[in-house]
Amino acid sequence: MRKPLTSLAICFASLASCLALSPHAEAAANDPLLAQQWGIFATGADRVWAVSTGIGVTVAVVDSGSGPHPDLAANLLPGRSFFNSTETQESNDVDASGHGSHVAGIIAAAANNGIGGSGMAPNAKILPIKVLDQAGQGDARDVAAGVRFAADNGAKVINLSLGGSTESPSLTQAIQYANDKGALVVAAAGNGGATDKPKWPASLDLTIAVTAVDTSKNATSFDQRGDYIDIAAPGAGIVSTAKGDYVALSGTSMAAGFVAGAAALLFAAEPRVSNTQVREILLSTATDIGDPGRDQTYGVGFLNLVAALAELQRLFPPVNAPQITAVGHIGETLVANLENISEVTSVKWFRCESLGPSATEVPADCIAIPQATKRSYRTIQADARRTIRLGIVYTRAGNEQFAISEAVGPFFAIWQMGREVSLASSTPLAKLFNSSSTGSRTYRVLKGACRISGSRLIAPAATSVCRVRMIVAARVPFPKLTIVGDITVA
Repeated sequence: MRKPLTSLAICFASLASCLALSPHAEAAANDPLLAQQWGIFATGADRVWAVSTGIGVTVAVVDSGSGPHPDLAANLLPGRSFFNSTETQESNDVDASGHGSHVAGIIAAAANNGIGGSGMAPNAKILPIKVLDQAGQGDARDVAAGVRFAADNGAKVINLSLGGSTESPSLTQAIQYANDKGALVVAAAGNGGATDKPKWPASLDLTIAVTAVDTSKNATSFDQRGDYIDIAAPGAGIVSTAKGDYVALSGTSMAAGFVAGAAALLFAAEPRVSNTQVREILLSTATDIGDPGRDQTYGVGFLNLVAALAELQRLFPPVNAPQITAVGHIGETLVANLENISEVTSVKWFRCESLGPSATEVPADCIAIPQATKRSYRTIQADARRTIRLGIVYTRAGNEQFAISEAVGPFFAIWQMGREVSLASSTPLAKLFNSSSTGSRTYRVLKGACRISGSRLIAPAATSVCRVRMIVAARVPFPKLTIVGDITVA
């Protein structure tokens, strides 16, 4: 049996006649509409951006599609459509309704790009999954397929700004599947007003059910009531992206977008946190409004991102890791900075294949360097094109801890140091190119009017670009090395 679902947004009129906002509105930061996005500031998102902007987190918007829109383009992944149980890849997503684009913009419109406003998590990625038609209608079976696709394709947050009056077992099972895969599912609580029956899937305990408030944090005329409501977020007069423009919409759809964006910020700030922990953090740190304690109008209260981040950092104290700096040359000596880390009992240097942040476990691509157990390490040929980390064992609060530094490098045995010389100048080639190998060096001008005289580069009197090649003869343990670099003569 078909279970119809619909989008859950309302407007001051129809979408086409919603308040369109001029891109020349008063500027805040580098986004001209940011000052009009009251929800960003009310939730404290702007005060969290110094720690997290959503980098590395994917949020699936299961809706009417997302875009195209210039303020979303940088963060949109290739989408999918699910209609009549048929899956279609959407390389050029087109949201005919505007609803999904509006929700996506609340979550992750790009920041500081000189246009429009900003999303809650402006560096998160949006996975647009189209399950609603131009009229905002859809089938629960298609929504279920979209939720499963999102869970299977890396979404940490799944936003469902849609709902219906009856439960679909297929969608319930899909949401359970997403939860089991580590995703947090956020759902709009519904716009039917105080006497309407609970909307579904928001009424499932597997979702965070979000209701809307206005700028005074009061309930709106369309808010529903019920024990199923978990949290309140901005949902009245919300400025965001739609149909290539910017409009103001109201609804619990918008409020759900704020909570989805907040969850993305927490996931990005702490990769170790689970979906159940993010849910608990968001609910436990909300600011109580309305009747004391949890109530049927506002749930636990109003979304408070500053308090949520503080709780996240309490549960996951920042890694007390060593620091190292590097230029990236073979033969360079790296020195451990263990400032503010007491009772270090051992150190160990690691050779790795990639870059990465500090951590509490040795990354899978790292191998301990034999006998490299001092507080300094001189890079060798075996480190060429690899990165280096330092791991330490130390004692904190009476407990032995391990931490490994952020990776530095990669390291190279041959490099270019200078890229510009003056007109008609004579420059030592050793100031332009260098190598950690002591093999003999030969130079050749491959392009341009420069010439080689002994160990110097002679530049022409006219502005130009010269391409120079240095070859270093093989000398144990180094192989034959070659570098080609462009030198600007100006």
